[in-house]
Amino acid sequence: MFHAPCIMLFRSAFALILTLCLLFGGGGRIAALAAQETAPEPAIAFAARVVGDKTRTRLIVDFNRDVEFETWFLAEPARLVITLPPTLFSIETEGRKLPDSLVSGISFGAADANRSQVVLALSGPASVRNAQLRLVVGEDRSRLIVELVKSDPKSFAASVRKPEEEKPVVAVKPPEEQRKFVVVVDPGHGGVDGGATGRGGTNEKEITLQFAMLMREAFKKDDRYQIMLTRDDDSFVSLDDRVAFARRHHADLFISLHADSLRQRSIRGATIYTLSEEGSDTLSRILARKQNRADLMAGMELPKVKPGVADILIDLTRRETEVYSVRLARKMVDSMQDEIKLIRNPHRHADFAVLRAPEVPSILLEMGYLSNAEDERLMASPKWQAKAVIALKKAVDKFFAPRFAMR
Repeated sequence: MFHAPCIMLFRSAFALILTLCLLFGGGGRIAALAAQETAPEPAIAFAARVVGDKTRTRLIVDFNRDVEFETWFLAEPARLVITLPPTLFSIETEGRKLPDSLVSGISFGAADANRSQVVLALSGPASVRNAQLRLVVGEDRSRLIVELVKSDPKSFAASVRKPEEEKPVVAVKPPEEQRKFVVVVDPGHGGVDGGATGRGGTNEKEITLQFAMLMREAFKKDDRYQIMLTRDDDSFVSLDDRVAFARRHHADLFISLHADSLRQRSIRGATIYTLSEEGSDTLSRILARKQNRADLMAGMELPKVKPGVADILIDLTRRETEVYSVRLARKMVDSMQDEIKLIRNPHRHADFAVLRAPEVPSILLEMGYLSNAEDERLMASPKWQAKAVIALKKAVDKFFAPRFAMR
């Protein structure tokens, strides 16, 4: 199955942007502008597929522009490496399976700050018959086609790059087998910011913390994960600090928990949000405005950046992390819909500040609405909480399934 471990490249790109932010704030404005204008934008790979059989196989990758590339073989295990300039891989891989061919696996990501790579795991000895970049006529894109043909062990061994010639390379499976996936759970509100309160007296900051602690217990039983909470007591944590916490701990996933209230008391059911500048509906925009004001209650404002830098951040976010956030949201809808009540159209989009970690796939889960008496009763129920945690854990497992399979 396709797999795209490209967060390392994204972090490198974002580090550059943060440097620009600092420069914009001081006497280096002219230098920052020059750097922004001259720094090459990464290429974007937005489609990929493998076709063929055990005799002849083709890899086809579409880019937004021309790219230089190099191909070379590695052994033990047998791999074909394709080196590229810095590239963002915005490729939807969900549900795709590789054909029974010369390629048994594929991954892509950053080799270092200056190079990206596509790595093909080979099912047997092969050689490159043809590799070329073509301009797609009538369309604003370029297509890389690499054609592999069946070879023999002796010929393959002769074509393998020697150890002294090797460069740092993204392996078919990055070194995730040596670490746990970091899941950061963010119980909404806390301290002076109590959040919503239901008619039955249920408080949002308390119910989100209860649920987060149950999640922590469930995930701690699975040694594939390291789970961390942005708060584990009744303390105030700013929206900015919640995002910074996830980034500081190199989170693979960020889940923010809420249980808001609405004027329309009839609205009920869990809702899963992913980031969008424009909310998918009026309700989403209202909730985002309410949540984003949380810091102002404690006399804080979110830091602001210059418009040019903000544009870059938004652009990078849309091209990379959003793909993964949306994928998780879909998994959550699929997993939860048979276990707990969901709102109509449960996957929605809004500009929640807490979802803005640029390199961390992030979702905000409204567990329900405290303005609705039935939702309030259920969310306070240990039975409902246990069912919801199991469903959420199942969704996260499915989200990471391609990466588990590569171990």
